[in-house]
Amino acid sequence: MKKIALTLVSALTVFSLAACGGNSGNGNNTSAANGNKPAASEQSEKPAGKEKIKFYTFKASTEEEPMFQAVKAYNESQDKVEVEYESLVQNSNSTDFMKKLDILVAGGEAVDVFMTGSEEELLERASRGVVEPLNSYLEKEAVKPEEEYNKVIKLNSDIYGLMTSSTQWFTVFNKDHLEKAGLELPKMGWTWDDFRGYAKKLTMDGHYGTYFHTWGEYADVIAYTERPNPQLDADMKPIFDDPSFKYFFELRRAMEQEDKSVEPYADVLASNYHVLQQFFAGNASMLVVPSYAVRAGLNLEKFPHEFQMMYAPVPRSVDATEVGMTNISGGGLAIGAKSEHKEAAYDFIRWISKEAYKYTKEIPSFKGVDGAALINDFFKDNTDLIDTTSLANTLFDPNNKMPDAFSVPYGAELKKIVEDGFSSYMLDNRDFDEVKASMTDEVNKVVEANK
Repeated sequence: MKKIALTLVSALTVFSLAACGGNSGNGNNTSAANGNKPAASEQSEKPAGKEKIKFYTFKASTEEEPMFQAVKAYNESQDKVEVEYESLVQNSNSTDFMKKLDILVAGGEAVDVFMTGSEEELLERASRGVVEPLNSYLEKEAVKPEEEYNKVIKLNSDIYGLMTSSTQWFTVFNKDHLEKAGLELPKMGWTWDDFRGYAKKLTMDGHYGTYFHTWGEYADVIAYTERPNPQLDADMKPIFDDPSFKYFFELRRAMEQEDKSVEPYADVLASNYHVLQQFFAGNASMLVVPSYAVRAGLNLEKFPHEFQMMYAPVPRSVDATEVGMTNISGGGLAIGAKSEHKEAAYDFIRWISKEAYKYTKEIPSFKGVDGAALINDFFKDNTDLIDTTSLANTLFDPNNKMPDAFSVPYGAELKKIVEDGFSSYMLDNRDFDEVKASMTDEVNKVVEANK
């Protein structure tokens, strides 16, 4: 059985919109394409004695690219390892990148280090045996990874990836709307019932109180933030009997049909909005969303707005026994199983996992940072758009945590089943138990096919 155990602890994130929304790219990155001297050539004059490794990435091979700058800083920081920066795509498309990397691996390339845009991309390769487990290297260094990182990427008990940054779910508010409704920013521990009440009060002046997107996460946010896996239990059985599914399906229908506090699902489906579009357009007052919304809110060309964003934790389920549950996700740094330079590769990914944020300006998964200082440093020039106090309080609240979670390589298939089931529930006005039975059957088929 392909069973993946992913230990997730907690903390944060930041804007990496391409990872969730998808993007496009094509072709190999060459000097002719980007107008710059190739990274390989720039780094070809290497000091004698340094062990040479290659780092394969979907980030651009230009001096302006933050990850390129981080790699350059690593090379200058020590005299043991020299990293050659290899970009395989031009537009930072991790999906196209992985396809090209797979071709290299299939052709016999002994890949030293590579990065992925998502956990699933790394986990799928790990399940095929092309990724080196990191446990022995961490043990040799006497590192307890769960204590040093908010999250590590695991397959069963083996650690396969370290994260340079992570994306955490939270609630973002339009400050102007919040103040006009006479509402205080909610605190850690507020519930989804509270959320519904906020949405009712925020609905005024031609805008809705909140917005729900079409992704599977929005069919039951609780399953993604408070359960080990959003579709399966530890025995690989569907969890649609979990009370959160019936609760959340019915919450969505009631907020749309009774409260009129959310844009109708049919309209959202037909409009093909960007997940952030209605919030930044002022058509929704609050939004539960991954934290890439922070930096997206600074892209005024794409999302023009003047209001300040304020932040609060994700609501908890009404019967939750503990507060602070959230979802953390992100890509990983990994070592190729056939690399002949694994010790050097490990030294590199450890350094990058702890230091790259200084160049990328992304909040790291590495815990050894001062969260408030980091937020103030990153956004000190953007306080008209970002309330740095509520952002730091939300992302670095000591109560933040993840369940002892696990994932599976076929998770995208399971998510699609829930998306289709929820769509049928809303559009065809079906009974929840009928939809639950259908989703259960479909998930069982996928699990059986992957045994």
